[in-house]
Amino acid sequence: MQFIWANPTRIIFGVGEIVKLGEEAKRVGSHALIATGKTSTKGSGLLDRVVELLAENDVKSTIFAEIEPNPRTTTVERAAEVVHDKNCDFIIGLGGGSAMDAAKGIAVAAINEGVFWDYVYHGDNKSYRQPTQALPVVTVPTLAATGSEANAGGVFTNWETKEKAPLINPLLYPRFTIIDPQLTIGVSPAYTGDGGIDIITHVLETYCSSPVDTPLQGRFTEGIIRTVMQFLGRAMKDGGDLQARAHLSWASTMALCGIVNLGRVGGFPLHAMEHALSAHYDISHGRGLAILMPHLMRYTAAVKPDKYVDLARNLFFIEVDMMSRIQAAEAGIAKFVEWMESVDMSLTLSDVSVGTDKFETMADDTLRIYSGGKDHLDNARSLYRDDILNIFQSAQ
Repeated sequence: MQFIWANPTRIIFGVGEIVKLGEEAKRVGSHALIATGKTSTKGSGLLDRVVELLAENDVKSTIFAEIEPNPRTTTVERAAEVVHDKNCDFIIGLGGGSAMDAAKGIAVAAINEGVFWDYVYHGDNKSYRQPTQALPVVTVPTLAATGSEANAGGVFTNWETKEKAPLINPLLYPRFTIIDPQLTIGVSPAYTGDGGIDIITHVLETYCSSPVDTPLQGRFTEGIIRTVMQFLGRAMKDGGDLQARAHLSWASTMALCGIVNLGRVGGFPLHAMEHALSAHYDISHGRGLAILMPHLMRYTAAVKPDKYVDLARNLFFIEVDMMSRIQAAEAGIAKFVEWMESVDMSLTLSDVSVGTDKFETMADDTLRIYSGGKDHLDNARSLYRDDILNIFQSAQ
């Protein structure tokens, strides 16, 4: 196990901590571009409050309320033009993962030359460029899901080419993030559920795909999954359950701030396949993960059951010693799917109106963008083109 880890993001966590936004922001810049969605933060009154908190601390703000789910590269470029026109010197991502990711993209597009898509790695080594600078970024999450509030990555969609791919660079760590669980109250049960699944996959992917023995990270992983399983249903049933919202918010941040996946060298095959899916069909990322996850789990466990046996033992306390390894893995996966059903997150591609006509294109896109030039995705059971197709088909 080897790693180097540094996370410079200042994390301010707690109910009511949004009041500190202005005083913290004035240490970062004097004029913020607020990147946010089209309706929710405005409708809740949060956007107006953020503007007021900034103004009280002599920080100007310009609102860019055009961020869509699965943020488009063209939207990022439009926002970058606003940054130039208004002379903004930092970006605030206010909203869910899309708004926070978009803020990072805008921070790059505003002060680096060329087409923004060239800074997003999409399998084309000839055009790919690393940004050499970025405007400061601040994040204020309103959904427990992506963990973008405290990491250096974002995911962007080129709607013209139907490609979805990441931009990851240390320049993009937020200067600070304010994680106020109260801001997540009012999120719909559907989006809350999508977010919970996203949190789980952020730690489950390398837990299951890495060949490296990392027992401490394993316990972190199991703890985060158990926390989400304990509180997600509560938050979906009662959107005002502040305790549940707080625990989910912290689980989201911990899952992808870097510490849980330290030393694990496995891949993120589920994310790779889902990105191809939502690039073509524009569905919620968390929903796409929920649809594909049980099928990837079963496909992998059929040949490489060991990590799923650990899940069966440590999450569901199944007496695995009384079973074969395959039986124990299957029992754990069955319990996990049973939990997904209990929170209305057990779905099929047909449930979200996805047909079979683009499966081959999606499989090709997955490998081209995420295989690192190989003919398979890294996983405990390597995933070749036919394997990816089988998983899409089984999810139908």
